Amino acid sequence: MSNVNHHPDISSLKAYAAGEMAGGPAMLLAAHLEYCEHCRNQMRQLEQSLSQTMEEPCEEPDLLEQMLSQSLAQLPVVDSLPEPEPLPHNEIQLEDKRFVLPQVIARQVAKLGGWNRMPGQLHQARLNIDGSHLHFIHIGKASQVPPHTHKGREFTLVLHGGFSDDAGDYGVGDFICLDESHSHQPRTDEHEDCLVITALEGPLQFTSGLSRMLNPLSQLFFR
Repeated sequence: MSNVNHHPDISSLKAYAAGEMAGGPAMLLAAHLEYCEHCRNQMRQLEQSLSQTMEEPCEEPDLLEQMLSQSLAQLPVVDSLPEPEPLPHNEIQLEDKRFVLPQVIARQVAKLGGWNRMPGQLHQARLNIDGSHLHFIHIGKASQVPPHTHKGREFTLVLHGGFSDDAGDYGVGDFICLDESHSHQPRTDEHEDCLVITALEGPLQFTSGLSRMLNPLSQLFFR
């Protein structure tokens, strides 16, 4: 899959390679690797560099052994195949729409909660993985999420369609990381809906007009 334009930064890739990224953000990054050959190549180089470092003599062998164990225990390493074969039950459904998921996310479908309808053409469903705040968000055609900022980082991976905000356009496989310094309003055009999965470190903070009334709901969803 080649039309991926937004990638994790190098610090995130290094953290993943070293086993220092966990939970929802690690799962989204692993899923991005299924889409993105560019980041798979970077990841192979980082893992090779890390392996060479671990082979060098060190005064703290226990620390290196712990780092290696953490790296191996992380989400499955994505191989170099450009398109992994789909797994059984690798789809989710919303009304009459079906969406194919990356393998690493498809393995967690049994933990998906029910869909909740939100104001506008928005639906949300929580992926119930302990210690992670993961949500699928579906945005209908010609619709938008109310303007908001973030309490903590928000990791987003586009799974279907695409959306835009003032910073750019995002399509399938794109990986976006925003924090409290960013404010945006994702929106779709009249031709295509959009499905994303997000991993949140804190609730969204809606910033405009009546949408501020959604802040208590945002707090509720984050519990």
